[in-house]
Amino acid sequence: MPKIKNTTLKALLWLQGYTKTDMVYLASGGFWAVFSQLVVSFGTFLLAIAFAHFVSKEAYGEYKYILSIAGILGTFTLNGLATSVMKSVANGFEGTLHYAFWKNVKWSILFFFLTFGASIYYFLNGNNGLGVSMLVVGAFSPFWSSTNLYNAYLLAKKDFRRSAIYYNIIGNIFPSFCIFAAILLTNKPFYLISVFFISNVLIGLTLYNRTVRIYKPNEKIDTGVIGYSKHLSAIGILGGLASNIDQVLIFHYIGAAPLAVYNFAAAIPNQLKGPVKSLAGLIFPKFTERSEAEIRTGMRNKFLLAFMGGVVIVIAYIIAAPYIFHIFFPKYIDAIKYTQILSLSLLAIVSIPAEVYFVAKQKIKEQYVANIVISVLQIAIMFVFVLWKGLWGVVFARVIIKILWSALNIFLYERGSKQTAVI
Repeated sequence: MPKIKNTTLKALLWLQGYTKTDMVYLASGGFWAVFSQLVVSFGTFLLAIAFAHFVSKEAYGEYKYILSIAGILGTFTLNGLATSVMKSVANGFEGTLHYAFWKNVKWSILFFFLTFGASIYYFLNGNNGLGVSMLVVGAFSPFWSSTNLYNAYLLAKKDFRRSAIYYNIIGNIFPSFCIFAAILLTNKPFYLISVFFISNVLIGLTLYNRTVRIYKPNEKIDTGVIGYSKHLSAIGILGGLASNIDQVLIFHYIGAAPLAVYNFAAAIPNQLKGPVKSLAGLIFPKFTERSEAEIRTGMRNKFLLAFMGGVVIVIAYIIAAPYIFHIFFPKYIDAIKYTQILSLSLLAIVSIPAEVYFVAKQKIKEQYVANIVISVLQIAIMFVFVLWKGLWGVVFARVIIKILWSALNIFLYERGSKQTAVI
């Protein structure tokens, strides 16, 4: 065992010379990130099978529509607070966790009124199921987002093992188990939505309190955390609308059943992004500690590494997709052609190092430009394409937008690097 460990260490150090990246750090934290995502993906996969076999396409489509509306309205909260907390805690302001928890609840009052307004709208239009669902979303979502701040604390402390076990595994498996149990009893979207939010709040509170008991955060508070999170949240408003607009357009212009097909087509590609996003969480603390000059060293190697990984994942999935759907989702065979095209969006992971750099170094301008430009384009392109080509239009639009997003972030990073070099 020691021999294998030493050989692995030497290999990582050798690879480090080419990637200009701390491969030992990435491998140690990356193990938990990848392992937890595999567990979560497996659990999500089993839940998807349950949805495919026990819930009608119409009911599942309505369930996903409610979640997309919740996502859109959620953009009017301090959704950038987790990133701000991570940065503050990494700098020693551990008491920011408690401070941010209650600030988030306070700032969610607008979200509550928006969901209440949406609820009234659906009640007046005779859709009581959607009306009650919106009330559930408004009541529980603010507390769910506040409890999840414990993960930002764990990442800032570089406790990737607990982050993986608490946030990724337990935080996902418990709600999935509860939803699975609910599916066996009913397929009504209102009950499924209620179980989804209530179970997430319960497990979130449990893990938040456990994290506090273990670490006992100091009382140092970074009151500036709200200011920075407002910037990040403002940046995310258009992005939140854009990222959920496809669900709303499909539901209203094509129907609930096609929305179910689209979500099954997007489900596995979305899950495949999980390990990559977790690795981004590993990069963030390192980028926070290092100078901009140090980060730029080897950044292009990181881009190349991410792109090569994306290509491998895409090719493997395109080959495997028909077998996966024929075996596990026979009711959604018509989603195969869509999911193969949607997998191309995974190539956008190439720009993740630049995205993490912008957040870690508070490059507000670049974040505003990237999010505003791409969000406006996404909303416009999605609207035009869904009217033009229906479900195919949305699929193509999603891939195009992801590629444009990646290209723009890399362009902004390269331009910023050149300007800094001149200065």
